[in-house]
Amino acid sequence: MGVLKKCWSWFWEQTVFNKIVILGLFAAFVPFVLPTVVAWFRPTVIHVGVAFYTYERGIQPQGMNSLYFFERRNLVSDCSIRHEERSVPSGRAKAPDPQAWVLIKLLLENVSDRDITKLRVGVRSPVINQTTQLLTAPTLAATGNKEAPPDVKPLYVISIAAIPASSSVVVSLKTPMDENLREFIYVKRRPVTIQVPYVSADQFRQYPPIVSRTNAVKMLNREGVLRTDDDAFADEKLQVTMLSPDESKEQEVSYRVLPRAKACSEAEAGVW
Repeated sequence: MGVLKKCWSWFWEQTVFNKIVILGLFAAFVPFVLPTVVAWFRPTVIHVGVAFYTYERGIQPQGMNSLYFFERRNLVSDCSIRHEERSVPSGRAKAPDPQAWVLIKLLLENVSDRDITKLRVGVRSPVINQTTQLLTAPTLAATGNKEAPPDVKPLYVISIAAIPASSSVVVSLKTPMDENLREFIYVKRRPVTIQVPYVSADQFRQYPPIVSRTNAVKMLNREGVLRTDDDAFADEKLQVTMLSPDESKEQEVSYRVLPRAKACSEAEAGVW
């Protein structure tokens, strides 16, 4: 108590400008320490891990050939995690339309010994927009909606019917890469961040969880073990259909491939 009184006295002795600076720094610091402080006084029932990815499938001219490829990379380190390609004579094959997506993968772990029902997870990130979709396993009852609480930035809220005791799920937020996202990530080189302002459920009131940075490769491996990804990204093979001579035609490509990813060692590929 004596220390608090001394700090209070010291604060009032400062100039008006210094008081404003101190209050500004305090206000900026509080959001970072609040989840930790809450965890001290309330047992953490849900652990939240996160990883970011870019997924791309595209076509590149290669002399008389066309190079079809798809690639998954760690968005944070820009390391390629998986790349597959196939070169064929131009006009002799067709493949799915080229496109790229940004994926946020959330690992939600129920560390308690009881089921968690009606779990709601609020997520905020600059790579979430109106086109964002929620991907889950078909066996997981979950929905996602973008909400706009008063006076704050919109939240993407994930609602999950139930997570059994001592179990985990992985959910994905998938956003198509448009020109705004391309410029944000690869031109302006802005850091991609994520906030999870709250989690809530029938078993506990709303509180801000601690979000841990999960190794991107380990996240994919964990997802594979849990079998929670019903999207083609999980085990996709490069699907290029060869055409007969009378079907040959040039495929018009307006898509611009993303800047080349870094070639990293297995140990480096998944790190933040």
